[in-house]
Amino acid sequence: MSASSMKSPMSAQVMQFSELLADLAVKDIKVWVEGDRLRCNAPAGALTAELRDQLQGRRGEIIAFLNMATAATTQPPAIVPLQSRGTRTPIYAVPGHVGAPSSFLDLSKNLGGDQPFYALQPPGFDGQSEPMDRVEDIAEYFARQIVEYQPAGPYIIAGYCSGASTAFELAQILGQRKSEVACVALFGPLHPTTYGEWPRRLYFVARAKAESFLHATAKLPTFSARLRYFGSRLREHFHALVRGSKEPVATDPVLASRALLKSTAIAAFQRYTPTPYSGRVCIILPNKAWLRSGAAPHRWLRVVPHAEFYFGPDDCNEASMLMEPDAPAIADLYRQATQKQND
Repeated sequence: MSASSMKSPMSAQVMQFSELLADLAVKDIKVWVEGDRLRCNAPAGALTAELRDQLQGRRGEIIAFLNMATAATTQPPAIVPLQSRGTRTPIYAVPGHVGAPSSFLDLSKNLGGDQPFYALQPPGFDGQSEPMDRVEDIAEYFARQIVEYQPAGPYIIAGYCSGASTAFELAQILGQRKSEVACVALFGPLHPTTYGEWPRRLYFVARAKAESFLHATAKLPTFSARLRYFGSRLREHFHALVRGSKEPVATDPVLASRALLKSTAIAAFQRYTPTPYSGRVCIILPNKAWLRSGAAPHRWLRVVPHAEFYFGPDDCNEASMLMEPDAPAIADLYRQATQKQND
């Protein structure tokens, strides 16, 4: 007997959506969509009253999930829908040099169910294709697929960290082709010149790590608890260094492909030179002090002197600004920017 079949009626009513789907799969219960109706086929005795109530109560949620899964099999490979419903101007967002579309999950969730949000997956992230070594080529790749997926604008183009450069170039390309870009939103953007200035970059990395540590320990109740946390992090870094000096390079193909993507993306970012842009640009920083960081966000004013700056709370830092618990505050900043545009 499965654990799910032992749930009480009350616990079945509050079953998580993922648990419900897993329970259906275990019991070989198949569901599909016909038009706007949810269909079901189940072996004899498998569809209990509790499961029937779950299917009825979550009919809309299941239909949306199945429709999204179907769309994912036919859409361009760069387009990853995090939220495909809603009537607001769709966001197409470029992740940082790691290339992970999932980095926008928390932000998308906090922007609400009426905000379509698509993350852009770069070539090489799937481990099958080769990464591109020029920002211009990556942006061109994204532009073709966005227009294929949504032929007419308006679009909102977003970018995070080093991905801001690709987002900026992507907006340039779409604008040159007469596609309407309502806004470019850059979240914690690094300026390409920062990687050529190692003292600034080292300062920025050290400060970001310190902020991350302070952020992580802020909720710990006592000084001794913070000291224990600090000691555990030191031990982790020490063991990582020891392992790194003694173990051979990992041969896992996924890890190897991600490492290649990261190094190629950083090289592309370093070579990129932004050019003037006349469209609307909103630069959303983790906090006001970040203006003086090694990321040099003020240098974007050289090519977009009219750029608008928005600042998160003082205890927010770039590494976690798109994740919980910081994502709600950053989502609010984005809404402020877009509401201002609509006023």
